[in-house]
Amino acid sequence: METLLLSRKNGVATLTINRPGMRNAINLEMWRSLAEIAAQLEQDNSVHVVVLQGAGDEAFSAGGDIAEFSAQRSDPWQAKIYNGKVELALKSIARLSKPTIALVRGFAVGGGCMLAAHCDLRICADNAIFGMPVAQLSTLVGYRELQRFVHLIGLGATLDLLLTARLVEAAEAQAIGLCSQIYPLGEIDEKVAEMTERMTSLAPLAQRWHKQMLQTLLRKPDLHDLTPEEGMLPDAIYDSEDYAEGVRAFLGKRAPNFRGR
Repeated sequence: METLLLSRKNGVATLTINRPGMRNAINLEMWRSLAEIAAQLEQDNSVHVVVLQGAGDEAFSAGGDIAEFSAQRSDPWQAKIYNGKVELALKSIARLSKPTIALVRGFAVGGGCMLAAHCDLRICADNAIFGMPVAQLSTLVGYRELQRFVHLIGLGATLDLLLTARLVEAAEAQAIGLCSQIYPLGEIDEKVAEMTERMTSLAPLAQRWHKQMLQTLLRKPDLHDLTPEEGMLPDAIYDSEDYAEGVRAFLGKRAPNFRGR
């Protein structure tokens, strides 16, 4: 059985974690493959939006496959290699220039919660459950992953999840900023399809550059020491073909035909 399924349709790539019998736990080989798939999607100009989901309704992902920890994380050196693969996968998802959506049904805990957090949006079914119960295993979250959570939900909420090891349901996840929108389980596929259809019609250059600018803002919050390229980016869009097309389409009362140029 393939553990990661990738499909493409109408500008949307859907990546499904396919281990429903194990609540879509992610093993080391899958972490490696996630980075490789992200690199493929980055180069695929036919893809405008990426959706990550888990097979079935029970779990987005219950996290890393604990059954292999004794073999793959038995000492600090092995753990460093393992954690490096996880970090590369998460970084590859976070750095995709295309919008990414985690479609969360059921459990998104541990590594599954980290994966969802590294997507741009988390659209959840009403049965979604989030958590970082790593203290139950006496494992640590890496610096870069901690940074992602602090940027996303703040220091207080990050400490709450880590120090209590408690799980939070969809409504609380939305309240702390971990979940973007909530829909009934039976409606979420339709709602995400409507969202991605709209998103694929938007200007890919504007989407990509907004993501790039926000990453710059996180690295340089006072906006000092911007490179010339970073400083010019908000204005550079006005020299693009897509900007001219957007204005023509608006004035002509028609749908724009953006080309990402």
